[in-house]
Amino acid sequence: MKAENSQNKLVRIVPNIAPCRKILSIMKIRMVWKYAPSREEIERGEKNPEERARIVKESLEKWKKTGNEVNRKIDELFEKIPAYQERLKTENLQDIREDMLFCYFTYGFEPDEYFCFQLEEKSAVDRRRYISTRQRTTYRCRMNNIIDASLFNDKMKTYDRFREYFKRDAISIDSEADFDTFEDFVARHPVFVKKAVYLAQGTGVSLENIENCGKSRREYFDEMLSKGKYILEELITQTPEMAAFNDSSVNTIRAISFLTRDGVEVPYCTLRTGRPGSFVDNAGAGGVQACIDYETGTVVSDGYDEIGGVYTCHPASGTVFRGYKMPEWDDLKRLINEAAESVPLTKFIGWDFAHTQNGWVIVEGNENPNVIAKQMIIGEGMRPVFDRIMKNMDLII
Repeated sequence: MKAENSQNKLVRIVPNIAPCRKILSIMKIRMVWKYAPSREEIERGEKNPEERARIVKESLEKWKKTGNEVNRKIDELFEKIPAYQERLKTENLQDIREDMLFCYFTYGFEPDEYFCFQLEEKSAVDRRRYISTRQRTTYRCRMNNIIDASLFNDKMKTYDRFREYFKRDAISIDSEADFDTFEDFVARHPVFVKKAVYLAQGTGVSLENIENCGKSRREYFDEMLSKGKYILEELITQTPEMAAFNDSSVNTIRAISFLTRDGVEVPYCTLRTGRPGSFVDNAGAGGVQACIDYETGTVVSDGYDEIGGVYTCHPASGTVFRGYKMPEWDDLKRLINEAAESVPLTKFIGWDFAHTQNGWVIVEGNENPNVIAKQMIIGEGMRPVFDRIMKNMDLII
């Protein structure tokens, strides 16, 4: 189980004052860009295959552990993506591998981002318009007070801060002293959601049933406690309007909010749906996503997954994506504004919302949210959009 990361430990001991916030952000940005060669080298690498090969070779020699990890991810991608599997029948894809490594070390694109954004076919200018994982982290460090934003890195702290918007029961399991609380919780909610506190993107999330787990409550608790810190949540029951896409997963809205000098702006809004038998809706877990017009709450694209599939209808239910109207949309927009404005020093937040009989509820928040889906769906990068919005923000740096 992934433990609390070093950054979370650091922010607990650093004073929450402007100079310290700025120093933390600068340190983080320098750390994530440590792999990148100079701009001049990158430009030469984009124009000259031999220069690109040299950059990759030297980067792999200098950053061996990182290079091995990226190559492992590339191997997994080649095995997972049908288009690559087909090409491997006649090609060895060495040029693609080299370009993926080049894009990782120079721009910070993960291999899955390279595929989703079709960077193989993009010019250097177009590549720089996309937001990579590394560029996203840079934005986050410029917009968010890392110290305040740490509340989003612990799911229980997030729940406590936004309790009124969660509208459901939740507890934290962190020590032996929590056993009585656990017993009371499972008595009320024998079927519940278990989440690892420090994980994201659908990892560490499972649907549990205490009555058919094959263990006593004591055994279940002890085993869970031995693996780390968890939050247990009352199960969300979504409305038929949202279950229409896939009823085995809680289908959600992902909205990324920016708190500007003029209020909240939401340039990124997607519908996230799961697959049959899957409890989570993340694209990384096989889910299908579509873009939503934030002003109207209407789906305006087909559905996309992250292995190259495009769907006019959801593959499980046949529900058509384009034109589907989300329920009680004005209520959700009000909720986003209220939640975003309540944390003024965390200006860049990804929110996941579910629709229930009690209206819209927060599923979770993320202060460094993934921005793959919309860029993948619209086929163009969102750096110009983010850069425009940031000009109207009071930044950390």
